[in-house]
Amino acid sequence: MSRPVCIVMVKAPRAGAVKTRLVPPLSQSQAATLAASFAQDTIANVQRVVRDVIVAYAPSDGRVSLEALLPSGDLIWLEQQGEDLGARLEAVTAHAAALGYSPIIVSGTDSPTLPMSFIERAIGSLAAEEADIVLGPTDDGGYYLVGLRQFAGSLFQNIAWSTPLAYQQTLDNATRLKLRAFELPRWYDVDTFSDLLHLSAEIFTSEEARMQAPATYRWLEAHESLLPALA
Repeated sequence: MSRPVCIVMVKAPRAGAVKTRLVPPLSQSQAATLAASFAQDTIANVQRVVRDVIVAYAPSDGRVSLEALLPSGDLIWLEQQGEDLGARLEAVTAHAAALGYSPIIVSGTDSPTLPMSFIERAIGSLAAEEADIVLGPTDDGGYYLVGLRQFAGSLFQNIAWSTPLAYQQTLDNATRLKLRAFELPRWYDVDTFSDLLHLSAEIFTSEEARMQAPATYRWLEAHESLLPALA
């Protein structure tokens, strides 16, 4: 029986610790409030399509500030454990599998306008046993989502994270493990200032995007006069 869960990997939005590739031209404080907006919108959207949502948070003392920031509801809280992203992904998916969840969907918060239909498609493909792993590629060679039908221990090992190799290396690992893969449509993360301008253009020209990412829209409205000047 399908019992899906979505794990959202979230960093506490502290100045100097998040969205650092946007600084400059953004200030550390501006980058932190932007990251907070992304987290709010992402969690709210995921809660609309998946009943059980795990907030995998970092650092270890970040839960209090995140609880004050994120939408209320029956969120499950889990501290991230591991030296790198691969180890952290392995730990959170193992935890979810031990709780009896399947499919297991993992995403970050860097794509606040990501269509929720992508998550629905990932869950559907895995629940129907049409695939063992689902990946959502990003424009920069990484991925915005990974979904698993069951825990796959070494899937996230030997990956060059934050490089254009990450997606292909994960896919290669899946092939080695004889996992059937399904690819979602390509989307984008907001890591650089050009990504932020892309997001701004999408939100200011799309009512659907504004409705999906209201906190991000408010942030962009508040900084609208700043963005063109910085570009």
